[in-house]
Amino acid sequence: MARVVGRKDERILTRLADEFEQLAAQLNSPVPIPMEIGKFTQACRLVSPLIRHLGVAMKFADIEYSAKVSGVVKAGKSINTLEELLDRDIQQNTIKLQSSGSRLLIRVKRSLEMLKIIFERSMASSGNSLMDPVNTAYKQVFYPYHGWASRKTVAGALQTLPTKSLFIKRLKLDEASAFVQMQRIVTAVAPLIHYIDNLFLSRESAKEMLRLL
Repeated sequence: MARVVGRKDERILTRLADEFEQLAAQLNSPVPIPMEIGKFTQACRLVSPLIRHLGVAMKFADIEYSAKVSGVVKAGKSINTLEELLDRDIQQNTIKLQSSGSRLLIRVKRSLEMLKIIFERSMASSGNSLMDPVNTAYKQVFYPYHGWASRKTVAGALQTLPTKSLFIKRLKLDEASAFVQMQRIVTAVAPLIHYIDNLFLSRESAKEMLRLL
């Protein structure tokens, strides 16, 4: 019981780094183990608190992201791995449906890409603004797939972002400690993104899905 309580009390950035490093170790092992949906979504759910720390105006992003992760969980109830999820959608010819588990997986993967870029830009920048890291990540990842209304909503939310120092304070870390955890996450997320991309690229009927939102 004491171990469970301690786990809940851990700083969210450290917990996120721990979870993603476990997934990365699984993928980087000499004999890679197929990624279990449960372990993948468990780690992904920990991104939500980070989004909430970016302020009330980012609530829409948290709601949308959480819905996509929950959708992957729901789609994978009768199977075990992300590979099985994709193959089932291909076999049932449901892969291109807006609500398909495969399409939701791509959206979750893009959110991880955005998180990676935000952390990379935040660590590289000497300034105290989060606007450039978040805006750069959005422009690279989601902007090409969004319409005018979504882009306007994001532009408005960018104006309300906390400073980098306030964001780190909300995470209950100092800058040096926060950057250590951010780098752990950036390093661990990279092979996970690559793994998901390869799941689609290795299947002829799924390749084009990577260009859809």
